[in-house]
Amino acid sequence: MKRLFYLLFLTSTGLQAQHLTAPANLRLTGTRSWIRVDWQDRAGNETGYQVYWSGNNHKPATPGATLPANSTRFYIQQVKADTRYYVWVEAIDAHQHSKALSGDVTTATQWTLDTAEARQLDIPSSAAVPEGMAIFWHDEFNDSLLDRNKWHTTYYSNIDFLKKDNLEAMRNGTLPEAAYTLNGHSINIFTNDSLPAKPYYPNGRKISSIQTYDWRTNENLLDNSRGGYFEVRVKRSFTGKPQGLNTAYWFDSPGPDLKYYLQEGTTLDGVSGIRPKGQVFEIDVFENLDAQFVLHGHVDDKGQFVHNLNTHIAKGFEHKDQWVTHGILWTPNSIKHYINGQLIKAYTDKHQIYSPNHIMNVFLGSYGGGGSVSMEVDYIRGYQWPLEGNNELPNPGFDANNKALPWEGNGTLTAGRNGSRGLLLKPGQEMEQYVYLNNHTNYQLTYWQNGNSPLYTTVENMKLVTGELQQAAAQTQSGKADFTRQQLHFQTGKEYGNNMKTVRICFKNTGQQDIVLDDVTISKSGK
Repeated sequence: MKRLFYLLFLTSTGLQAQHLTAPANLRLTGTRSWIRVDWQDRAGNETGYQVYWSGNNHKPATPGATLPANSTRFYIQQVKADTRYYVWVEAIDAHQHSKALSGDVTTATQWTLDTAEARQLDIPSSAAVPEGMAIFWHDEFNDSLLDRNKWHTTYYSNIDFLKKDNLEAMRNGTLPEAAYTLNGHSINIFTNDSLPAKPYYPNGRKISSIQTYDWRTNENLLDNSRGGYFEVRVKRSFTGKPQGLNTAYWFDSPGPDLKYYLQEGTTLDGVSGIRPKGQVFEIDVFENLDAQFVLHGHVDDKGQFVHNLNTHIAKGFEHKDQWVTHGILWTPNSIKHYINGQLIKAYTDKHQIYSPNHIMNVFLGSYGGGGSVSMEVDYIRGYQWPLEGNNELPNPGFDANNKALPWEGNGTLTAGRNGSRGLLLKPGQEMEQYVYLNNHTNYQLTYWQNGNSPLYTTVENMKLVTGELQQAAAQTQSGKADFTRQQLHFQTGKEYGNNMKTVRICFKNTGQQDIVLDDVTISKSGK
């Protein structure tokens, strides 16, 4: 009897030893079109995993999906946007289920930055990223499905709206869908004889493009109205002799009409232009296989495109079948072009400022008729100067880098308040910064000043393109032996709609002794 009990005990404990270990570390990511379910596989003897999901907190009787052993990811598709879902994951074998790992997620329609992901990039960005800038938007294309919170998949642009070849298709929602594949670490955007199923133009030329703005719905998925540094890593290829061969990474003004394409003073089809002459409506960071960089903007008074504002082609680079990194730094008063981290061309004339002051639609696309055209994209990343709290001025404490960027001038870094860095202005020296602010808005400029010498502070609204400055506020204040707080109220000038206003902030030491400046902030004021 004792032996039978012992055998039963061994059998029971043996079964317990074989119990399945539940998965761990459930992570749920919800987008408008899918939910990504990630977990840690901790069972060594499972035959698979079962995933359940529901719109309420009641686990369904049957699983929505059964996956093979060692699985750690699953995509729930055909979900409703802005909806809360409950998810359960459990390991299984032929006889039993593990304890379910559960969680809930909402299928958000707006993308938000995952700071942990941004800190662990598979491939580092190039050396062109300005020191102190931080990622605010990116896609590593590491998913098996396209993130529709970041991308629209039907091509349309200002030039197409002008020509009206596909106007009705755009309005009806029948434009050709982009052809692309995702392999878990990149996206390949392509055209060939089969895909897209329908040519974009009557001559047979096809377009596969993903972009951040949709003309039909007027939905913008990326607020890049403050500019920044934008970089892609791509490999471009083609076979045969495609008609209209092109691969492009570019920025275009949004719709839903031609107001950003047309210049001020021009009216076409009842739409009046708002773009000042000389400002870009399109920036091609690269197009064609020679990677031509183009600033488009010459449009005549009848609304017909004339020519580009400026262009260049970088020599010494091989682009076909090669991984190449392309970057653009777009600031309130300059545009700079980089390839593989190398500065190729800088457009920095403060009296011919090409920079847009509004959002720009970002495109990645392949174009061609016959043969095949492809562009494999490893990543796209957008960087901006981080803003803290209510402050809208980049690098307010001069701590972001060793060059005080994006400040310009002849001041130098020194010890500042509270053990941090500050800015040293010797007699006659000055520092300035151009910054995008909300237009027609009351602000207050606050700064801390040290040194018994008069500091002249001025805030000026900048006229687009020409760089002409109009004073908004100014003051001269003498400091003391200790840091003292100074404040200046001003109002930004008017621009169209919610477009940004470019403002110049300048500090000049007009006295005979050194001044140290620190903790400069610009915040909205109730005045």
